[in-house]
Amino acid sequence: ELQGSIVVRAVYSRRQVQESLTEFWRDHFSLSLAKGECAWLSTSFEREALRPHVLGSFRTLLRTVLLHPAMLWYLDGRLNRAKAGTPNENYARELLELHSLGLGGGYTQHDVQEAARALSGWTSRGLGQSRKGTVLFVREQHDDTAKHLLGDDLPAGLGEQEVERVLDLVCAHPDTAQHLARKLCVRYIADHPPHTVIAAVAAAFTDSQGD
Repeated sequence: ELQGSIVVRAVYSRRQVQESLTEFWRDHFSLSLAKGECAWLSTSFEREALRPHVLGSFRTLLRTVLLHPAMLWYLDGRLNRAKAGTPNENYARELLELHSLGLGGGYTQHDVQEAARALSGWTSRGLGQSRKGTVLFVREQHDDTAKHLLGDDLPAGLGEQEVERVLDLVCAHPDTAQHLARKLCVRYIADHPPHTVIAAVAAAFTDSQGD
């Protein structure tokens, strides 16, 4: 039904810019229906995480994606727990490599590890649990020690507010503007858009704070 609704909207909607951008961000924040709970959570992901925000703030869009149960399942964010010893880096790596700064952007393996620690403790209720799909922050499973991410210090004790600091850092990073500008130009202009055009789009992204 979700796949059918996507096709119907693509063909018949009068809001073609919105549909085109929804397709763009659906690809950017891709999910696999074959993994875990994603098969049924993907409808909510489309309706609540993507569609309301495709014409708004990138930071708001990224936050709804990061903390949606479908993404917590797909990229193992729900398994990222401080008590596990080594944090699960899967989502942190995709956040930096695909969702924001881009492959080859200004981040290191250390940044991936620090981001993983900062994002620990978020989980989603699953099979056999009441209120299935509910997203929770479990403080005991969060690494609440100090961190150094993308050149900035995150003090100890931030708790669930640490995710907000991570979002602020990745969204304000100049490589995020460049990465998203290039992808938008490839989607709407040419496979190999001029560097001047990418720079202009990146500047507009930066000036509007990702609006």
